Amino acid sequence: MSEKMILVISGSGANDSIRGLMLDYGAALESAGHSILHVTMEPSELQYGVDLMRQGAISFAMTWLGIGQDISVRSINGGIVNAFETLGVTLVKLQGDLPAYFNERHADIPRNTVNLYQAEEFVHYRRRWLPGASALTSLIPPIPMVPMEQDSLNLLARRNGKIFFLKNGNSPEELRGLWRSRLPSTVAQLADAMADQIIGIGMKAGPLYIGDFVADFISSKGIDGRPPHGLVTFLSAQMDDYLRRVKSAMIAQSILDLPVVVQGDFWQHVDFTGKRAQLVEGQDVAASQQILRDQLGVIDMSPNVDTWPHDRVQRAAGSYSVVLTNRQSWLSERFPDFRELSFEFDPDSIKERVHDAITNPDRYIEQAVAFGERFRTIYPREGFAQRVVELVELSSLLWNEPRPMLQPFFIWPPRGGADAR
Repeated sequence: MSEKMILVISGSGANDSIRGLMLDYGAALESAGHSILHVTMEPSELQYGVDLMRQGAISFAMTWLGIGQDISVRSINGGIVNAFETLGVTLVKLQGDLPAYFNERHADIPRNTVNLYQAEEFVHYRRRWLPGASALTSLIPPIPMVPMEQDSLNLLARRNGKIFFLKNGNSPEELRGLWRSRLPSTVAQLADAMADQIIGIGMKAGPLYIGDFVADFISSKGIDGRPPHGLVTFLSAQMDDYLRRVKSAMIAQSILDLPVVVQGDFWQHVDFTGKRAQLVEGQDVAASQQILRDQLGVIDMSPNVDTWPHDRVQRAAGSYSVVLTNRQSWLSERFPDFRELSFEFDPDSIKERVHDAITNPDRYIEQAVAFGERFRTIYPREGFAQRVVELVELSSLLWNEPRPMLQPFFIWPPRGGADAR
């Protein structure tokens, strides 16, 4: 497989984060001996990638959240067909969100897709609430992202640096206002009641299966919520977004009186006037990465998952940067000696943890270096590359022609052809 190139497709996103993610995932594959070609969604670049697929020069393609999954080609019969299916190129979709978000990008498009999710909760949702989906699905191994060498650390700069909360805002009350102004009154009341109840669950450590919660809540109102339907998907997305807004607002409010930096947009709902915390506008991924390398550390907030490290934690591990995150099972189970890096979703717990890191930078820097080393041992970057290649080969076995004939009693079912080659 290494003789061919891997096509890595990048899209646009807040603060250029998608491009940054795909560059690093591509680098992880490249360090394992694979040749990488990065393209954006710019038409000429996409066409170049399609031409290489048609020539058989691409082993597989990889994208974030299904960006580019609908790339098409014209078949020999003149019809418009999916390029990946028709040209026999597996598309690996790295999925970093609950499938209730951008629902269509979690569908089996193309049919020979492979989904790699960042948390068991997301896989559970897909299995339970997208029952028609049949594409290969697995968990993506975490990696120390954008790794730096330990001997390149500037310990003096870090000791004198600041703690950053790298996060866009968004008001939870504004979201409730949208429900009340744009939804039928009975639906808005349902969402409000659901939001009140999920707060008590979603702020605690432990897995939260939002689709199941929504279905159970609907069922408690005398409506059968178990058959998968659009109402579960819609309300799951609302509850997930609402919880993220509540958590980010709580963190920001908790650290207003500390000498920290909140970097991001959409913080109009939090008043920074006269506070020690500094608000600066969001910057691109390169600037954020420089913060991880030069400053004391960052505050992380998991996206309502408990079983997998958020990408910001992975970036901090790669930079040996102090990362303060909410308590989660993966951290307690795999990194039991690093409980000092976590906090509860409680204003006092958040403030105390951040204040302690600011007051005792040497101790936290020492922990950050040890955490980064431990992370590299548990989650080596080559593990990601190996997992991706394994799944691509499984997908190729199912979809590409010719397929091996083994025993006479098993005949492969017919799959898509290659009439656009």
